[in-house]
Amino acid sequence: MIQIISEEISLRLVSNKIISIENRKYYTYGIELVLNNFFILLSIALISVLTNKIFISLIYVVTYCSIRNYVGGYHCKTHIKCYCTTLSLYILMLFFNYYLSNNRLIVSFILIAIAIPIIYKFTPVDYGNESITEDDKKKYRIKSIILIIISLFIYILANVLHRTEVSFAIAWAIFIVFLLMLLSLFLNLSESRGEKNEE
Repeated sequence: MIQIISEEISLRLVSNKIISIENRKYYTYGIELVLNNFFILLSIALISVLTNKIFISLIYVVTYCSIRNYVGGYHCKTHIKCYCTTLSLYILMLFFNYYLSNNRLIVSFILIAIAIPIIYKFTPVDYGNESITEDDKKKYRIKSIILIIISLFIYILANVLHRTEVSFAIAWAIFIVFLLMLLSLFLNLSESRGEKNEE
């Protein structure tokens, strides 16, 4: 559906001479990304309003998106998989945040303790087919570490203020970034071993 809408929009842009036919595929891809992100954020916003969890949802989304942007990691092959995966991980955060109410602090600390050393060691990772230049890797590494430090500061402050819902949302966001990074590292390692075996 997103692809069809994107194709239609880019076709109209070409027919109105806003973009050239040669650049249409790039615009189509960009429109797909924007629409996919829009539908994801709209769904999260609706769920957060319905569950009355607007603040922790906002904290989760900002933490996740800002860190993931520089750390990298696995990306789903299709928009529908991306949408379903992102929403499922968000709903799981709400579910665990609710049902772990008495143990949020301990669980969030464990998630942070597992995730941060690995993120620090391997950030950033290549995004599948898109390789990152060495200069970009240095910039992304610095930015991801700064964002992790800021997130940790807010995490500690939230715990000091007994806002364990907030600290859990931050920990869950960091942990999900870690899992996607780990998956990407595993897939990259598998691919490189497969290429060596072919030789």
